[in-house]
Formats: sequence, structure tokens, C-alpha cells
Amino acid sequence: MKYTVNYGNGAGVFPKSVLDVISRAGAAELKVLICLCAEDGNADIERLSQLSGCDADDVRGAISFWRGAGIVEPCESNKKVKTVRSEKASLEAPKNETVKDQSPKKLRGADELPNYTSDQISDMLEKRTDMVTLIDECQNVLGKVLNVREINVIIGLIDYLELDFEYVVALLSYCVSIGKKTLHYAEKTAFGLYDAGICTSEQLMAELDRRERVSQMEGKIRTMFGIGTRALTTKEKKFISAWVSDFGYGIDIIQKAYEVTADATGSASIPYANSVLERWNAEGLRTPDAVDESYQKKTAEKKAHEGSFDTDEFFEAAVRYSLGDN
Repeated sequence: MKYTVNYGNGAGVFPKSVLDVISRAGAAELKVLICLCAEDGNADIERLSQLSGCDADDVRGAISFWRGAGIVEPCESNKKVKTVRSEKASLEAPKNETVKDQSPKKLRGADELPNYTSDQISDMLEKRTDMVTLIDECQNVLGKVLNVREINVIIGLIDYLELDFEYVVALLSYCVSIGKKTLHYAEKTAFGLYDAGICTSEQLMAELDRRERVSQMEGKIRTMFGIGTRALTTKEKKFISAWVSDFGYGIDIIQKAYEVTADATGSASIPYANSVLERWNAEGLRTPDAVDESYQKKTAEKKAHEGSFDTDEFFEAAVRYSLGDN
């Protein structure tokens, strides 16, 4: 006896490629796929959870399973998922029909990595020996054996954010170097970097190099300004980062700004020094010698026009006033 389906007033269409992996799908995977197809192949995690009766983590795990099989991909909204059109449907589309780009869209930092099941992880590791090598390398970097949750993070960074192996190892090495040895910290850092557009190994290495230069400069500036062991404020960190990363200044010209600050205010004020450095940067002054030449030129111009308005003195007085130094 054969059977047929009573579609009634509507139908949920499954890609034929589902048959290739359906024997490995569990109850949650099947429920979620049925609900997704019944929603015209476009629904978010919350909606799929309501329809299938599965909790959000199970839905994410199911979506990960079907993504791995090439059946499901993220929508452009970054909040929904959709079923992939079958190859036959794509070939049969009318020639004058505009077919939208259906390349997968990565989800952004507001979302969490999928929660893969133990069976899914085992299946991935069995099929991808390079992933096993990566996990071994990550264990060496962290100096410990990873548990299932931690392996889940490693796989998610590769499978979900599509970061390459070199990126993941470099990221973990950086986290260890600053005393943060948890995969949870690495996961949050990865999302932050991804949202900042740092998605390739080359971009990551450049960003880590920048952070290292800022970190080294912070130590020297602490000593210079007599900050001691207290934590830098958010504003102070922002100033220092701008001096190093945005202005490209070295310690020599920052030392010069410190001296100008101390002479003008009698104290080591980072906000005042920032005003000085912002002015020098705007004037294109890159070295202490260039600063000295600029001051000498203005002094000569002042002497040649006695009684003219002294813009330098006005600037310094205005900054002192804004900082409360009357």
C-alpha cells in the first residue's frame, strides 16, 4: 500500500537533500525542520521554539545540524533562519526572474553560538580530522583538556562565525597572555572583534599588535604621569589609545606634552596633555623637534609684532580654565 499527503490549503516543502541526512536527525531536529518549512522556510528561534515545543537551546542545536547539512542558512535579518532552495528549484526559475543573493549571512555579536549536541560534535570530529588537530592545539595553548562545552565554543567559532583555524589559535593565545584562560572570555572577545569587522587572521594580528603597543605605552605613561598602581579611568584609556593608535605618537612626543602640561599647570594632568597632543596632531606636528620649531617660529612672529594677540597663551589659559585651574 502506498501513502499520499493531504496538503489541504497549504504545504511545507522540504529540500530533497534532507533525505541524505534524515537518518542522523533526532526528534528535535525533525520537529524544528517541519516547523520551519511550515512557516514558508523563514522563522526566528523564538517562533520555532513556540511551534515545535523545543526550548531555545534545542532549536539552536537543531538549526546547527541542518546548517551543517546545507539545508538551512541565516536570513539577511540576522535574526531568522531559512531553508535553502533545492537545486532543481533554482534551475527551473524563469530566466527573467531576479534571484536574490542567498549566500549565508553570519549572525552578529548579540547572538550566542549554537549549542551543539554531543552526537553532533562527535559527528563533526569524525568527519573533520583538521578540527581534531585544532582542538589539540587549543588544549596546548590553554594548558588543559577541554570539556564538551569548551569544544562547543571552538567548533562554533569555526562553523558559526566562519573564523579560520589560525584566527582561533591566535585569539586564545592572546587571551592567555592577558590572564584570561576561559573559553567564555574568548567567545565574547571573538564576537566583539567580529562586530568591529575584524574577521580575518590578518586583521586580528594587526589589532592584537595595536593592543600590545597601547598596553606597553600605558605602562610608560603611568610612570611618566605618576599614576602608580591605580586603574586608568575609561577616559584616560581612551586618550592614550588615541595618542598611540589614531595619532601614531611615540613616547618622545608624549613626554614633550607631559613637560608642557607640568609647566603650564604644575601637575600631571592627562586631560590637559590630551588637549596639547590633539592640537599638535591637528597642526601636523609629529616629533618634539617639530614642536620646538613651531614654538620658536611663533615666538619670533610674536616679537616681530609686539602687542599682537598671543594665541598660545590664550589656548593654555583656556585649557587651564576648562580643567578648573584658575
